[in-house]
Amino acid sequence: MAFQLFLSITLGFLLAVIQPISAQSAGQPLKPWQEGQLDIHHINTGRGNATFCILPDGTTLLIDAGAIDPIDWRTNKPRTNPGKPSADRQPGEWIARYVLNVLSFQKTPVLDYVIITHFHDDHLGTPRHTAKKSPTGYGLSGITEVAEYIPIRKIIDRGWPDYAYPAALVNDSIVINYRQFLRHQIQMKQVSVERFKAGRLNQIRLLKRPGNYADQFEIRNLAVNGDVWTGNGEASRSLFPDLATIPQTHQPNENMCSIAFKLRYGAFDYFAGADIQGVVAFGAPAWHDVETPISQVTGPVDVQVLDHHGYADSQNGTLLAALKPRVFVVPAWAVSHPAPEVLERVFSGQAYAGERAVFVTQLLPETKQTLGELANRLQPESGHVVIRVKPGGGSYQVIILNDTDESFRVKAVYGPYLAR
Repeated sequence: MAFQLFLSITLGFLLAVIQPISAQSAGQPLKPWQEGQLDIHHINTGRGNATFCILPDGTTLLIDAGAIDPIDWRTNKPRTNPGKPSADRQPGEWIARYVLNVLSFQKTPVLDYVIITHFHDDHLGTPRHTAKKSPTGYGLSGITEVAEYIPIRKIIDRGWPDYAYPAALVNDSIVINYRQFLRHQIQMKQVSVERFKAGRLNQIRLLKRPGNYADQFEIRNLAVNGDVWTGNGEASRSLFPDLATIPQTHQPNENMCSIAFKLRYGAFDYFAGADIQGVVAFGAPAWHDVETPISQVTGPVDVQVLDHHGYADSQNGTLLAALKPRVFVVPAWAVSHPAPEVLERVFSGQAYAGERAVFVTQLLPETKQTLGELANRLQPESGHVVIRVKPGGGSYQVIILNDTDESFRVKAVYGPYLAR
């Protein structure tokens, strides 16, 4: 009798954990966020990164709002990236419209937090070659354009307040424009700004009903500017040596200084490392590998955003062995996203055993041709990639949304997957 009761309780628990978060199916619009869910929307504009999160109590977080320069700095020729849903609007406006649609259940939508992981156009936006200007003169692109449509309460980036590491960014047009935007927002008392600090726990925290999720939810700051969490308390250590001792050719680049963090909700874990790198170029110093030190303090996760869009210098075997993701998300907008050597490591069983699924927001035809057979191992649907975590964090689904219009129509649903 006791065994039957145990079996009944166990089966009931498993069914409760793995049942769909909502009756979501292909062809329907995405069902709205509900209290207790964690939604992570990887928005595909085809022209940069943007990830929008609704945390379990309704706190909102936008991670990056990219808008690549329409003129390729390498060739000085127009880019051919297809804008999503179309090229009729800039990426910043599309991002804002997406967020407003998702937050339609709120009377006054607001972005409680914005994280700018680093100062590249595909994560921040660029004032170059844009005709749209604010009344005070700064260019509207990426995050500066998002703010025209949605109020922002707090921005956290890697450079505030001096923007001088690893070198003064006084001549960088992207940072100059961004700082002009920040000054205006601060003067209007519309936003506060903080520097992201490695090791901190809950610099980004629940703001609406935190008591409902005590000990269930946290965001751990893992790395920024070469500072990496030690795994003890909120202490961090410096990965990069004294810059004065480093030749100019080996100075840290912008990608290496990216913000990296880990989000936990119940048993569910999510890792995002922006554009950090872990495969060192020939002749470069070993400390250019940022992934390996981070891997020493992360532990396994359920979902990882592929570092640096899956570019060839990312996703080394040490990081893969530490994270062991069940699901990868690739925010892709270029022919190099993702690289075949990266996918070979991802799909290889040498780093860790078990199933894995790789979702790409947009696989360009040229990329598919370069990947060859590897392209067949990717999940077939592209578009906005939504991770929807069940209340309590016990299981999650991956939902692919149509990115050719604003219908929020579901193309495919994967899972539910049990969180570890």
